[in-house]
Amino acid sequence: MTNKLSPLDWLHELENISKDCAKIALHHYQNNPTIEHKVDKTVVTQADLEIETAVRDDMAKRFPDLAIFGEEFGGCDKDEPLKLFIDPIDGTYNYARSIPIFGTLLAIEKDGEVIAGLCHNPVTNETWSAAKGAGATYNGKPINVSTISTLADAHLVHCSLFGLEAPEDNDALIKLASKTHRQRGIGDFLIQMWVAQGHGEIGYDVNLKPWDIAPMGLIITEAGGAISQVNGDPFDIYGTTILTSNGLFHDDIVKILN
Repeated sequence: MTNKLSPLDWLHELENISKDCAKIALHHYQNNPTIEHKVDKTVVTQADLEIETAVRDDMAKRFPDLAIFGEEFGGCDKDEPLKLFIDPIDGTYNYARSIPIFGTLLAIEKDGEVIAGLCHNPVTNETWSAAKGAGATYNGKPINVSTISTLADAHLVHCSLFGLEAPEDNDALIKLASKTHRQRGIGDFLIQMWVAQGHGEIGYDVNLKPWDIAPMGLIITEAGGAISQVNGDPFDIYGTTILTSNGLFHDDIVKILN
């Protein structure tokens, strides 16, 4: 059955999954969630665990041949032909501090290619999504990257400058920032979604895991943008960095950063 599902079919499944995830996330969000630190110093909440558990249980019943690569309960073989990526709550620090910038990230990879992806913020009720060949949308309406054509007029959206979520050496990022018109360090999935929507022209993030970025490449490219790793190599879900843009000066950005 799963082999017969189209990218749009899979996107519909992701939309349904995200609704169930939102109920759990909102329940804990409204009751002052607390965080615990994992061995790798990242954080987790009860909502993270409950969401991923619920998704895994549901998928095991409905799509038993679907492998799952999740943040809380481990990955699967990279060579699995069909897999679901899930980040139950991207932006856990925000979530725990009642900052409404967090979301559930979901993506379907088939034969090594992401064919459907979704980011959903349950507090603001915002959904960014894409299916291969069908374009990208925000709350169901088509979105496209901006047409800003010069770096001097560009808006840079980036990760932290210091701490665990920052680059080891942020001199290159600061150099890039100095050449842009505006800069905002919002972090997490919203970096790339703003680029996809045309709210910014450059998105920069590092120290990432597959579940952090699985939906990003498809949503950005379906919105007409460009994506790579920070060093200019092709975008890779299993890489640790992501650089997005509206595509009009991507090579120039890579040169500045490297």
